[in-house]
Amino acid sequence: MIKTFISAAVLLSLPVAAYAGERSFTRDGVTYVYTAEQRGETTVISGKSLPGGSAYELTVRGKRVTGHVGGNPVSFRIAKPLVGKVETAQR
Repeated sequence: MIKTFISAAVLLSLPVAAYAGERSFTRDGVTYVYTAEQRGETTVISGKSLPGGSAYELTVRGKRVTGHVGGNPVSFRIAKPLVGKVETAQR
């Protein structure tokens, strides 16, 4: 249950343009540092939580999330797929 909560917190807190560089956010006193990489239709999110350094890697395909948090397997669904690349208008 806690592992799913942590995973869901990571996904729900991702900025739309989190596909490059290291990002972080804090929730309930825990800081999550992560990177997200787009691989075709799949997004791979990997990072660690601080303090403690518990590592996680999540694979998001559509509404399905699978992966490992602190070495334990997790699997759950999210309400809507993550947004892919952000297109911006150019002048």
